[in-house]
Amino acid sequence: MDLKWYLVKTKPLNESRIYTRLTEAGFESIYPKILKKIKNKGRIETRPLFPTYLFVRFDIEQLRTVRYTRGVARVVSFGPEPQEVDSSIVEAVRGRMNEEGVVELVKKTITWKRGQRIKIGDGPFAGIDAIFVEELPDRERVVLLLDAVSSFRVTLNKEVIEG
Repeated sequence: MDLKWYLVKTKPLNESRIYTRLTEAGFESIYPKILKKIKNKGRIETRPLFPTYLFVRFDIEQLRTVRYTRGVARVVSFGPEPQEVDSSIVEAVRGRMNEEGVVELVKKTITWKRGQRIKIGDGPFAGIDAIFVEELPDRERVVLLLDAVSSFRVTLNKEVIEG
């Protein structure tokens, strides 16, 4: 058998069930999860890292079995054949998972100082120079002054800022 990794799209909110079904059927599967803080309820829940997707390893001859597993929407394909996922990608994801399958996401640390010039790298303000003002209490957003709009103050997610 020539086992290769493929990406299986599940029906919404069925990742866990499909993971269990495929694993019990003898398929090697990976279901990476993250811990997410629920703001209104004050608790932490486990959520899929890639909602509605699982990595599944199988021989192309087993495609029909995987595709018709209850709860599977489709096997990701480009053209008539399913698209193989490079094993290095799967190993990179697996390497970040703990025993429970949870991936610890690394938060970008703030290294900017008040008044420092930075460049916005993504989103509607991509490419615009700005001045760092402050990090907000939720630690995911920052306040910037946009030079291009006569020092207009905006609040953005950290991940849109370059370097």
